[in-house]
Amino acid sequence: MTADRSGGGAAPGSYAFGDTAVASRRLDVLASVFGPTSLSLLADLPSRSTPARRVLDLGCGPGHTTAMLAGAFAGAEVTGIDASDAFVAEATAVRGSRCRYQVADVTGPSLPGAPADLIYARFLVVHLPDPHGAMAGWAGQLAPGGLLVVEEPERIETEDPDFRRYLALAAVVVEARGGDLYAGRLLTAGPPALPGTALVFVRSSALDVPVGRAATIFSLNLDTWKDDPAVVAVAGPGETAALAERLESRRSDPATGAIRWWMTQLVVRR
Repeated sequence: MTADRSGGGAAPGSYAFGDTAVASRRLDVLASVFGPTSLSLLADLPSRSTPARRVLDLGCGPGHTTAMLAGAFAGAEVTGIDASDAFVAEATAVRGSRCRYQVADVTGPSLPGAPADLIYARFLVVHLPDPHGAMAGWAGQLAPGGLLVVEEPERIETEDPDFRRYLALAAVVVEARGGDLYAGRLLTAGPPALPGTALVFVRSSALDVPVGRAATIFSLNLDTWKDDPAVVAVAGPGETAALAERLESRRSDPATGAIRWWMTQLVVRR
């Protein structure tokens, strides 16, 4: 599968959230919100007999997670892989030390840089129609003793009507492409039996996101796919425009306690 990042028609396995400048700004915010949770996970990984030298970042976007991995694994060469030419070009333009980027299909039979000591994916499995199959393919491209590290949303708890409506529409868009907005629940309900691997751990990690940060992420996403056929089928332009305006107006709200992400964090060793 090669992800379609145009945000257009709902092809199976296509990526709904785009690779435009707006989409990149959304990923900037996402990185700042979820970076601490991801760094905590990386700090809890089991120690290795030898340092990780080859690290792959799947669905790297404009390179935030790639830079994070380079910081977490001193001395490692980190390869960010994404289907988007635009994101890879953006990441390459600001490339940090020990980071390189390549356009490739993350579900293909051969990942650039494999076999790897560590393969990482965050907010990627939600977009894949066969998540367990994709993860089995990634696990098979680990070096002996290598780790596959996956982070995906399990559920998002909120009683806020604007957030609930946005999430309902987002789930429709992702589902139209064969994905699952809450793919993490597939992993916590029954971690995949990946051939030749052992489960290190699987856990749920909660994160209370400030209202303004959530509203920013949601409004930027809505701007990307408000005209998607899957959305148009269930919500008129008046409704999406009004929702976008309300979300936009809340982007500076520092309040907390209105929305909580539960992230599944899964690690397997080959």
